[in-house]
Amino acid sequence: MGLHIVVLAGGSGTRLWPLSRRSTPKHLLPLARGGETLLRATVDRVIGLGDSVRIVTAVDQVDACAAALADLKLPNDAFIAEPLARGTGPALGLAVGLIAREDPGALIASVHADHRVSDPAAYRAAVLASAGWALATDGLATVGLVPVAPVTGFGYVEVGERRPSDLWSAPPSPSSVAAAAAALPAFESPGFTEKPSAEVAQAYVRGGRHLWNLGLFAWTARRFLDELGIADPELSSALDETVAARIRGDEGEVIRIYGSLRARAVEPLVLEHTPRLTVVEATFGWSDLGSWTDVHDARVAEGDVDADGNVLEGPVSITASHGCTVISRSGRIVAVAGIDGVVVVDTPDAVLVVPALQSQIVKEVVEQLRAAGRDEVL
Repeated sequence: MGLHIVVLAGGSGTRLWPLSRRSTPKHLLPLARGGETLLRATVDRVIGLGDSVRIVTAVDQVDACAAALADLKLPNDAFIAEPLARGTGPALGLAVGLIAREDPGALIASVHADHRVSDPAAYRAAVLASAGWALATDGLATVGLVPVAPVTGFGYVEVGERRPSDLWSAPPSPSSVAAAAAALPAFESPGFTEKPSAEVAQAYVRGGRHLWNLGLFAWTARRFLDELGIADPELSSALDETVAARIRGDEGEVIRIYGSLRARAVEPLVLEHTPRLTVVEATFGWSDLGSWTDVHDARVAEGDVDADGNVLEGPVSITASHGCTVISRSGRIVAVAGIDGVVVVDTPDAVLVVPALQSQIVKEVVEQLRAAGRDEVL
């Protein structure tokens, strides 16, 4: 039995347009601390934590992901290509199924490639802690943070009874953070709710019995596949057929079967239904960078800001303005004067200007451009 880290590197990150495109999705943008791509920063955090690292990504992003990680010299089987976008449920089902064929006793931790983290050691400890609790309970585990706002775009995990720390099982990992992992508080969880309404999210924050779910999961391959089979037997069977076709090299059959699947997120597919859920409470600084406001806030928190609270990148001139994000990737000078709280992103073929407080509307801009057939800027 080995510990395998699965890095989910899918999606297009439409809320960060015009930097994020199909060819350069969010995880391939240099948005990590120090200017690394988010994918590289994620792999650097988890490499060495277990026996292998697997990158699950779209088939047309494999080469770009491999290039971003080229100096790590990962083996070819480190990249698991999702033939068509079908969400995290099928993607993880495919990855777990393939790993289980190689290592039937596999312990698996799943992380996202497009998150920004301020304390890598604390992050590693939380991932390792979740893997240990999945092993100890023969269940599923996740990592949570105490919510600081009633965000409706996150999942929430209800906190139940605290699990006795002496029940934690150390995963098969050489990591130096094992002691820190063992010390993290963990709780039984009576329920998981994905993207609640504003009213429910406010109640969760006030009640103090729910944590933000970060999309960091752990389970044994056997337990996950069993839970998936209970939740959706038809999907489970189709994924078994997909794995078999991939192993025998029949990519046409992989595309046919996988393409017939309905897109599903893993949270409502499995996590919301399992009676075997543990949540580890972590403390590291974190952002999913789901909007330009999130990018601004993350950089402000790390001190990457001028005296007027502006986050600036590239050739920018700014006067009498506060709380702005101004990024120039076109080579042109972008001048902003006498305005507060605005996001300006300038690229060679597109310019975005939006009030920071309305930065979530960027997704609608992308949808309008797609409907208009402007694929050249997407």
